Formats: sequence, C-alpha cells, structure tokens
Amino acid sequence: MTPTTATRVHLVERAAALLARPAQAFTAPPLQEPLAPAPPLIRRAAPLVTLTALHAAGLIVAPRAAGHSRALEEIAMVQHQVLRSVDEAQNRRGSLGRIILIASALPDEGKSFIALNLAANIASRALRPVLLIDADRRQGSITSLLGADDLQGLHELIGRPDAKAAELIMGTELEGLSVLPHGAAHPDEPMLPQGSTAAAAVLRLAASMPDHIIVLDPPPCLSTSDCTALAAIAGQVVLVVDAERTSRGEVEAALDVLEACPTLQLVLNRMRVTAEATFGAHGGYGGPN
Repeated sequence: MTPTTATRVHLVERAAALLARPAQAFTAPPLQEPLAPAPPLIRRAAPLVTLTALHAAGLIVAPRAAGHSRALEEIAMVQHQVLRSVDEAQNRRGSLGRIILIASALPDEGKSFIALNLAANIASRALRPVLLIDADRRQGSITSLLGADDLQGLHELIGRPDAKAAELIMGTELEGLSVLPHGAAHPDEPMLPQGSTAAAAVLRLAASMPDHIIVLDPPPCLSTSDCTALAAIAGQVVLVVDAERTSRGEVEAALDVLEACPTLQLVLNRMRVTAEATFGAHGGYGGPN
C-alpha cells in the first residue's frame, strides 16, 4: 500500500481545458430531499455472527492462527500502515481520525474482502475494538454474505436519528469485532437518500463509540455519489484497486471523488508477482513441521 503523492489534474480542470474556459471549483450541496414516512421500526435481537459465517464471507484472519501465509502477512502490512495513519489523523481531525473508508472505483475489486479482513485483523491482533459498517446495499455485500439481509441496520439509523445503534449492531465470535448491516432489504421499504445523511449517521455512531475504530464499506466510487460525502468525514481512505483490471483513468476518477479526505492510500489487489518476491516463498516459517 502506498500513499498517493503525485500531483493530479482534477477532472473539472481537465474538462474545462477541453472546453477552453476557466475551471471553477465545485462544491456539492448537502442533500435535503424530503424523507418519505418510514414504516414502524420493528426491532429484533441481532444474532451473534459465528466464525464459520465470517469465514464463509471471506475472512482469512483468525485469532491465534498458526504459521504465516502471504495473504495474512499482506493484510498485516495494510493494518500497520492504516493504524499509523489513524493515530496521525486523530491528531489532525479528532474523532474523525478513527473512521476508515475502504473504497474502490468499480464493483468486484475486492473492497469488501479487504474491509472485512482489515477490521478483523485490527480487532484480533491490534486489540482495538472495531465496528464494520456495510454501506453498500448491492447483492454480494457483507450484509448479504453474512445472511443478514432481513435485519435492520444503517438504513434505519439514516432515517431515524433516535434509533438505538446498540439494538442494530451484530456482535461476532471474533472478540472486538462487530458489524452493522446495511438494513432495509425489503422491497416495500422506501430507499432513503444516502450521501450526507449516511455521513451524519456514521458521525453519530462514532461519537457514541469513542473507543472503536470505524471501518466503512461503501458502494463503488464510480457507481454512486455516496463516497463523496463519506470521504469528507473519514480520517483516511484506502482505495482498493484490481491491479489487472482497473484502468489508470478509472483510478484517477475515483481519487477525484475521494479528494475531500486528506489521507488517500492505495492497495493493489490481485497483482501478479513472482514467487520469490512474496511472503511464504521460502517455506512456512513459524508453522508446524
């Protein structure tokens, strides 16, 4: 993972240059759409998420795992860099420094896989409590993979500022890790505006859980506008890039969407490397004979 340091020309400036007129800064107005009347909130006890369910959702990090592997070591490297940035961001942005946005330009780049395993690694190895928030409603999201589509979650917190988050958060068998599903999967429930309203809900959560690291899994940057508002409240953004599929232009466009966050870092996923240059290339160090 490498912080982005190169100077990029913003999309607005590039478009203005093509049209031969001066670029103007654009500030997105806050979303103020009227909310449709919400149905009664039916609260139910969120089940404890088992390790079996977490592994089925893509978890590779496990407490007291024996030995080493390339994937575990690379997740650990990401965790170390992210936590250093958390401490630095808290000095600059206060409680916002605890909010980590795991983003991608396109669907299926491994964003949710990184979010789940990073959150689990911080909880199990760094011994810091973590709340993983699924802000991506599509099929194949963390909520769907955990079989929690029928549970309420972030959607209800967006529409009901008085909703109690403690009744919606799912605990897990991995000590220190909890999950807030997306919620509102039923077709008869209206979709609420996201973006700034989702950001406000996340801020309320962060304020009510001052000891927790908050890991956000949003929709892809080039699919919706949600990432623009969520990046503005994050202490750092980790942009997951499919090294063999995502184009440079798509990465630059995603970085433009995320530029409200002062700390942007990249994780290259699915990158082809030679065996000699990877973790685990020289045997199972520390593992059983």
